[in-house]
Amino acid sequence: MTLVLSRNLDHLTLFGDVDREGFWDTVLLTFFGLAMHLAGESHRVSNPNSRAYLGVGAFQLVRRSAYEACGTHKRLAMEVVDDVKLGKILKFGGFRSCVGIGVGFVAVRWHTGLRNLIRGVTKNFFAALNYSVPLATLSLTTMLLTNVAPFVGVIFGHGWVRILAAISVAIAMLFHVLVDLGAKISPLYALTHPIGALIFCWMMVRSVVVTLRQGGVIWRDTFYKLSDLKKGVV
Repeated sequence: MTLVLSRNLDHLTLFGDVDREGFWDTVLLTFFGLAMHLAGESHRVSNPNSRAYLGVGAFQLVRRSAYEACGTHKRLAMEVVDDVKLGKILKFGGFRSCVGIGVGFVAVRWHTGLRNLIRGVTKNFFAALNYSVPLATLSLTTMLLTNVAPFVGVIFGHGWVRILAAISVAIAMLFHVLVDLGAKISPLYALTHPIGALIFCWMMVRSVVVTLRQGGVIWRDTFYKLSDLKKGVV
């Protein structure tokens, strides 16, 4: 509340602790956190001139007047990633939004175990890409080129290829270390960066394939048709 009042915010969302069971959970969740920070441009969300927005389901504090002015969750009725899209409608509605770090203050027990994490976000990843196959393809290609290919280049490349790849790896590792330290996790997990990226890419592919094959998503034992979900995208 101090942060909200001092900055006159209409919306505050927090990154917090996520309960983990072991090594593989941490590998994936640290990369997941890094991807959310970079893709959501969390450092720019508070800039009113930026189109960056974010909403984290574990914690969102919204001024009631802003929430009602944006249409409440009635506007998000068919949004699977309603937490992220809540941040979008508030930011695009002209309200002041901010992302904070709540490690040590906010914790959530999400999907525990690598298998549950992969299965649990099957409905989410394609939804976050607005059910667009071209956008999913672009995102997957970008993810592989920026987070996996440089590591391959360091091992198998020569000359300038290896040098440029090494620079890319160093940058990726630095960002990962910062996320690890922020989450109070050993910075050595930065060494698992390409592994986390590959798992993340598999989750993205799985989400697209399963959603298209089913013709929609199953959420809390209810089936939602893809055609209806696309109509509800904000």
